[in-house]
Amino acid sequence: MLTSQHLIKFLNLSALIFLITSCSTTRALDDKLYDVQFLDEYIIPANFKFQNEIYGGVSGVDYTKGELLMVNDSPSNPLIFRARLKLKGFQVDTITFKSVTRLQNNTFFEKNALDMESIRYDGDGYLISTEGSINFGLSPRIFKVSKTAEFIESYSLPDYFLVKGNNQPRHNGVFEGLSNGINSSGFWFANELPLEKDGKTPKLYNTNSPIRLSFFDHKAKKVTRQYAMDLDRITKIPLLPFSINGLTEILQISQNTFLVLERSYSAGHKSQGNKVKLYLVDVSKATDIHDIVELEAATGDIIYAEKSLVFDFKSIKRKLTEGIVDNLEGLCFGPILSNGNPSLIVVSDNNFNKFGTQLNQIILLELKQVQ
Repeated sequence: MLTSQHLIKFLNLSALIFLITSCSTTRALDDKLYDVQFLDEYIIPANFKFQNEIYGGVSGVDYTKGELLMVNDSPSNPLIFRARLKLKGFQVDTITFKSVTRLQNNTFFEKNALDMESIRYDGDGYLISTEGSINFGLSPRIFKVSKTAEFIESYSLPDYFLVKGNNQPRHNGVFEGLSNGINSSGFWFANELPLEKDGKTPKLYNTNSPIRLSFFDHKAKKVTRQYAMDLDRITKIPLLPFSINGLTEILQISQNTFLVLERSYSAGHKSQGNKVKLYLVDVSKATDIHDIVELEAATGDIIYAEKSLVFDFKSIKRKLTEGIVDNLEGLCFGPILSNGNPSLIVVSDNNFNKFGTQLNQIILLELKQVQ
């Protein structure tokens, strides 16, 4: 398992100088101190079954002790897959499924819509985020289960994240991002889209579209830190009347620094509608907003997190199956590579092929320090 000490030692992120941008489309750093390189792609076949369960809709991934942990986003059949990952050099050799577990037989599971979006191993169990179902009055949740998927607890969240609270989350736009803290004191989470009274959803033009990057403190049993990050605008013109850009995953890599995955989709382009980017986000100079109920009313008083582009998946399209950057939603640190560099694993949610043919895509990246 990649520890925070390994990451801090490797990245030396405290020495980074970040570029502050004032527009919603963030440009790359001119002088990066590290880089991300594509290594390999692995495709799990469509309609692949393990223990009579179809692999698909995978929106969250984590890696521990040589195994991938993956959750789907099917409220009617919420599953946790576990698979052994084996590399051969700098490529994926095999992914061998070991188990699949359904979340069931618990009142919490029955009363909450388990639209699971992220999973993190925390030493004795799994942290999981779910978007709930806002249109049906079911709030998003973050909860913990044992390694055998038995419910342990759910965590208290600020009212503005809840249905009928002082603010209102957007349907299918809540807790996509989840990350262990760099120590055991708590965890971070982030919403995919702005809350209703925080700002607009991203458009083709620049908007104020902040999401909340929040820290839940285990000792205090509540959110104690929170920062605003502006989403990029949509840059691909949709050919049908639907487009979206939102945060899909986060990884904390130092006290104040995160990797953030943003995924944009513009309808009408068939398999070429996705644009996915990986950003570096620094909150060290940002305003703590956890006590601010409505960001839209306080925009002038808020300093947003600094954000810079690290990797654009468009740059590797020619190396991917049929030139497709699919619906990438899951991100985690993978095994340490043979050269000592950390790896990143990115997985796609194929939406169970509801909207046409999609891929169960797993992408292996290398995090490299630039000399």
